[in-house]
Amino acid sequence: MIMARNAQPSTPPLLVWHQNAEIGRLQAERERLFERIRCLKPNAHKRVELTARPRELTNRQLMLQITIGERL
Repeated sequence: MIMARNAQPSTPPLLVWHQNAEIGRLQAERERLFERIRCLKPNAHKRVELTARPRELTNRQLMLQITIGERL
């Protein structure tokens, strides 16, 4: 019987542990920012400023995930 192979091989965690750690750190920072934003008044100036930072963190996370995917 022929076994189906994974269409996309996985990258060994040892080779990308720095990137995985950075992705986890960025995710934790995003969650902290969302909590701070949630506590502020809807029209507060600080809230408006803080809403841009999670977008930047998300972009950095996506870029790291892309670089991990390119290592395949």
